[in-house]
Amino acid sequence: MGHRPLKQVLVVDDDPDLLAVVSLALTALGGYAVETCGSPLDALEAARGFGPDLILLDVMMPRLDGFGVLKALREDASTGSIPVVFMSALGDRRQIAQHEGVDCLGVISKPFDPVGLPEILQEFWQLHAERRAEAHRREFENLRSSYVGELAEKMRAMQATAGVLAAEGWDRSALQSLAQLAHRIAGSAGLYRLAALSRSAGALEEIVNRMLRGPAWPPAGSPSDLVRLVQAVGRTARAEAGSATEDPVHSTPSGDAGRPVGRAGSA
Repeated sequence: MGHRPLKQVLVVDDDPDLLAVVSLALTALGGYAVETCGSPLDALEAARGFGPDLILLDVMMPRLDGFGVLKALREDASTGSIPVVFMSALGDRRQIAQHEGVDCLGVISKPFDPVGLPEILQEFWQLHAERRAEAHRREFENLRSSYVGELAEKMRAMQATAGVLAAEGWDRSALQSLAQLAHRIAGSAGLYRLAALSRSAGALEEIVNRMLRGPAWPPAGSPSDLVRLVQAVGRTARAEAGSATEDPVHSTPSGDAGRPVGRAGSA
């Protein structure tokens, strides 16, 4: 699924002349919907009401600087994930460097050429997309790792159910439980890219369901056959778990490597 386009930009700066020029450039040249805010104290409320895709935020402002505004934005559930790009004079950039881990996409140096501003924001928006994709990938890999770590327990549950059938004979309730366990593993393993396990568990589910839907009860054959089938699924699970453990998490560049923190325009 592609990254949605940048459409709405909130610009926060105490300089009304800069707000007018930036708003004109972004609307006329970039085609964005733009809202401006001249007071840092009103920035949080403006962001709540406008719902921007991105916030262009000045660093040095009276009463509350850009870092204070950013902190307030991050602490509010409705604005906490909105990406922020700072606007900064050269001296302010040194101040930004002192704030380790500041949660912004980057910095645009003042003075800048307003004509090139839409293109610069598009570059930052692409960086935002790359960061989101990387965060999603890492979260997925963490979930996948946890799932792989739980496979042994899931296999033991299937083996215990098959063992009950082998020891006590055919039982519809136990057979239905085995079908449900196989169904869950077939689906979840597929989601976590364990294709062989998904196919193996799916085949077991189909065999068990055929027994449950069969014209006669109990099914033909011995319940011990199911034990061997479950053991086969277990071997596949161990093989998949081993492969998943040996395969390191691929480190996809987040878009920051080799990219400047900011981009200066012409004076």
